[in-house]
Amino acid sequence: MARTVAGGVHHHAAPPLHVTARQLPRRAPYFTDRFTERAALDAARATGTQTVVLSGIAGIGKSALGVQWLHTLQEDADAQLHADLAAPSSAAFHADEVLASWLRALGVERPPVREPELVGLWRSLTAQREVHVLIDGARDAEQVRPLLPTGPRSVAVVTSRRLLWELAADGALLLPLGPLEQRDAVALLCAAAGAPDAATADGPSRAAAEALVEACAHMPLPLVLTGARVRSRPGRPFTAQARPPAQSVHDPQERALMAIADSLTTSYNELPLEAQDLYRTLGSLPVTTVDAELAAAVCEICPDEAGWYLEVLAEQRLLDPPSGDDTDPRYRMSKAVRDHARATALEADTAQEREGALRRLGDWLLDRARRAQRVLTPAQATLLNPAPGATRSYGLFTTEAAALAWLDGQEGNFLPVLEAMQAAGWDERVYGLVDAWWPFFKFRHRYRLWAKAHEIGAAAARRAGNEAVLRQMLASGAIGLSAGGEHGQAADWYEQVRQSARAAGDVRDEGQSLLGLGACHLEAGDPGLARERLDAAMSLWEACGYIRGVGLAEITLGEVCLAEDDPAAARIHLTSAYRRLTELNETYEAARALALHGHARVRCGQSAEAIAELERALDAVARSTRWKARTLEWLGDAHHHGGYTAAARTCWGKAADLYEQIPRPADAGRLRALAAGQ
Repeated sequence: MARTVAGGVHHHAAPPLHVTARQLPRRAPYFTDRFTERAALDAARATGTQTVVLSGIAGIGKSALGVQWLHTLQEDADAQLHADLAAPSSAAFHADEVLASWLRALGVERPPVREPELVGLWRSLTAQREVHVLIDGARDAEQVRPLLPTGPRSVAVVTSRRLLWELAADGALLLPLGPLEQRDAVALLCAAAGAPDAATADGPSRAAAEALVEACAHMPLPLVLTGARVRSRPGRPFTAQARPPAQSVHDPQERALMAIADSLTTSYNELPLEAQDLYRTLGSLPVTTVDAELAAAVCEICPDEAGWYLEVLAEQRLLDPPSGDDTDPRYRMSKAVRDHARATALEADTAQEREGALRRLGDWLLDRARRAQRVLTPAQATLLNPAPGATRSYGLFTTEAAALAWLDGQEGNFLPVLEAMQAAGWDERVYGLVDAWWPFFKFRHRYRLWAKAHEIGAAAARRAGNEAVLRQMLASGAIGLSAGGEHGQAADWYEQVRQSARAAGDVRDEGQSLLGLGACHLEAGDPGLARERLDAAMSLWEACGYIRGVGLAEITLGEVCLAEDDPAAARIHLTSAYRRLTELNETYEAARALALHGHARVRCGQSAEAIAELERALDAVARSTRWKARTLEWLGDAHHHGGYTAAARTCWGKAADLYEQIPRPADAGRLRALAAGQ
């Protein structure tokens, strides 16, 4: 319209807008704890680690921790970028979409279209910059790798429900997250509820808060959601609420359970069908730990396949992975996960399927325990082995140490499985499993478990009307009761065995009851009555030719003589016992006699000879925590009498450690004082 324009022409474009990218979500307002994990993150950064994977089930606080930590590094960063790969818009994830948005945030107005060019430009731009990246909700390592910045000062925090172990090959730190500790969980709940003082105050509010924490399984997201629901009811933050017959979903505890269930259902739905089957089966079983062999037995698949699916569950954080100390990898399932798995099994599996899994579990435990018994106590008369011999068949377990290690590993599963079989009415399996577990009781001295298991076994034998098995349960259980200090109840059980054995004409069982009664009287401080019972037992066993029993009775007679301050007489009995048991190839029992003989030598003033005998006995009794402790104590006495004070204190200290394991706190305290020179 101006036709001709003369003079200089100037175009005034708006200056470019330079904004430092700060895309991180805001910090969680009630962030609590994670001191250990934050220290690990700081240590990783200090050593140059550029990628960190925070893994755990939904709601465990992965993103909150990542955001919290990256915000502390904000001043050092040239840019902070965020991508949520689990968002609904990311269902069909493509790295090019994320990289294009990040490059625009870094000032690239027109990013390339093709992914290889995007990745190349991203790596070039971040090579000399310090870029902090939070990648949320990654499904696998291949999603993550194109998004990692390359600069040596850059940091990428990745969150995932899977462990993403593949990224460890790229130098990533793998940091699994678990539930909060009780104190921190209560603090988080109370802060979210607007009642932080309730976290430290005693009274009904604190107790109610702790109950809600348990319902939330100590998981941060359910805790925060529950706290928000409590905050919405001012004036009564943690008081118990009346519920209608159908529990209201508006109740804070029910909302917590729903939040946890939703999180776990999401993880469960992403599993392969075979892993889903294993998950439900484990949830329906009363086990605290699981390994590949157990999983294979209950699911009727091969161990290699079971091991693979256990790894799948662990990667989804539905199982706690084995610790680095586990020689045989054993996985654990948290209470919240177990409750969800059990509920899923009740919905998806029939009662017959769940019962079949329990039956297979019980049969597997019984079979393995019997094999361990054959290795560890082949000469011990049991239901499995009523006419024992001196031979040892290894079979599944190549060594005694391997057999005992297997029993140790199944300790947590033993009683829950036993009680489940009792509830199912499988009496023969119940008392068979108790009987097969004898080596564990004998060498590990878990007295409460010992007594409880034999109470269950005896009740099963009574229901079955099997008097011989009942005597076995009572006699074996009474040994544990007596060793645990319950002398009165032990004597009552032994007396029941004695009366039943007499009525049945069972000389061996009657002798066993008399031996046990003798040990009870000795422990109770009556060596005279103990001698009377032991002499009677020896007479019965000598008449029927049970030489092993005679040797065992002589060991206890040796202890009676020591209690009567007659070490010379004790040595006579113990020498005879050692000879008999050695001829029977009873290495462990013979070593007990030898250890006591060494102790008697100390009492006779023969410290040098005593040290030699006690050191010989020590290795042979090492399977038994109590007898190893006793032998070390006597070895300490021998060194002390020989003038070797430092060696004596070392032995006493080791013995005290073992007594604490059993536990026998009085003996441990007494020896601690000796080791300290008091």
